[in-house]
Formats: sequence, C-alpha cells, structure tokens
Amino acid sequence: MKRKIKKFVLIFSTTILLVVLLAFFLVFKIRSSFDHQTVLTEIQAKNVFPKSKDIPFGDFTIHTNYTGNLNNQKVLFIHGSPGYWFDFKNIITDSTLLEKFCLITFDRPGYGKTSVPSQANLNNQAEIVDAVMQHFQTNNEKFIVLGHSYGGAVLEQTILNYSKKIKHAIYVAPCLSPKHQEAKWYNLLISGGLPNKIMPHELRTSNLEMMALSECLEKNEQKLKDIKVPTTYIQGKKDILVPYQTLDYYKSHHQNIDFSLLDELNHFVPWSNPEIIIKNINKLQSTYNSK
Repeated sequence: MKRKIKKFVLIFSTTILLVVLLAFFLVFKIRSSFDHQTVLTEIQAKNVFPKSKDIPFGDFTIHTNYTGNLNNQKVLFIHGSPGYWFDFKNIITDSTLLEKFCLITFDRPGYGKTSVPSQANLNNQAEIVDAVMQHFQTNNEKFIVLGHSYGGAVLEQTILNYSKKIKHAIYVAPCLSPKHQEAKWYNLLISGGLPNKIMPHELRTSNLEMMALSECLEKNEQKLKDIKVPTTYIQGKKDILVPYQTLDYYKSHHQNIDFSLLDELNHFVPWSNPEIIIKNINKLQSTYNSK
C-alpha cells in the first residue's frame, strides 16, 4: 500500500513539475518573440504606426492601440487567453483595411500593459470592452467587434450586455459551448497551491479565466436566442483547442449567423490565416461603411 502511495505521489509530483516547466518555457518563448517593443518595431517597419492610449478605468488603466482613421468605421478586436493587443498585428497593418476602417486593439485584464487585475467573470470582461467602446465612440456610432478564442466568449457577453453598441459580431474559433469549455485536467492541476503560485502571471490569469468559463457560458445559454446582432462565425476542422462542433451548438441557439467551417483551418487564425479575417471584415464595407 505504501509503495502504491509513493508511486502515486511521484507520478503526481512529476506531472506538476512537467506542466510548470512547460508553462515557463511557453511564456519565455512568448515574451522573447512577441514582446511589446519587438512587435511595435515590426509593425512600424510596415510603415504603420499604431497610436497608443491608456484609458482610465477606476483606479486602473486599459492599454489600447489603434491604426487607421478614427473617422472610419471602427473595428474592435478581443484577444484570447492568454493574449495581447498585438495578436492581431497581421490584420491591423493590412492596407486594404486601413483605407476603410479604424482598427482598435487592447490588452484584456491581467495581460500586457493593462493594469486592471485578472477577471474570471465574463460580465467583468465585457465591462472592459464597453469602456473601450465608450472611449472611442462618437455620435452613438456602433462597432464591428471581433473575438478570437476566449475573446469570442467575451464578445458573446458584450453582445448580451451592450448590444446597442454593436452592429456586427465576428467570432473566430470562439469558446462558446459550456460543454466543450469545461475545465481540463491541467487547469485543475494548477488552479491552487504551489503550482498556481509559481506559475507565470499570464498563465495564472489564463487558468483563472478557463476555470470559470463553462459556468459563465451556461448562464448565458437561454439568452442567446434573443441576440439580434448580425454575426459572422469562422472556424476550422483542424482546431485542436476549441472543438469545431461548437458551431453546431451556437447555431442551435442563434439563427442570424453567416458561418464558414473550413477543412484545413487551425485554431490560430490571426497568425496562420489573417487573410480570412481580413476578407470577412472587408465584406462588411458595403453594409457598414458609415456610422
């Protein structure tokens, strides 16, 4: 019996150690390859110069960046978990979009240069999105809002809470199904105790978000049928993080949806296939070319 207990403790401890080491490696790669200044320099090399603004939010600030003309139709991007404003760098630098749109990105709570603490509740996340829209909004204009991955869940909550400010929603590989977004074994493993304390901040924030996600989505389920905002949905069958069956779930609750389910598309669309997002935003120009 003692031998079995020792074996279990050894396996459990080794698993935790491997998960933590992998987490540190991933964050190191992210920070070394995609830190704020590195990406900013990369964007500026394309002759695009994002304008930065820290928006007051209580005792904190929300870090935002935008490209394009503020007088154009505004498109707001919500990144995933973990993530940063520059996850959409290949989109906010596109010349065809810059001619017609103002492209706005921001760091969600717990990430990047935003000082707002990490938030597990989707209502709190949506409140941040609303604060960004309020800051950039003029004459009660409505926004096109795009959410990728966990950002899709934040977008759903924003539509439910602030629908009057949104004219079109674009979901990209979104986390929308309560069933498919239940916490995984590794989320449970690092949700408390020493593993949680030594986890890099970005991944601790991400884990907090993912632990609460399924319950938050379930609370929204009965409200989805009331959504009137026109919606575009993009996902691929090679998505290894969000099951593509999420589309079936969403279609069963929300009818006003134009969807694309692509055989060869993976989860990381803003990096691997930004042209798909660009194409879908450009398609909206004829309908949404004025405030």
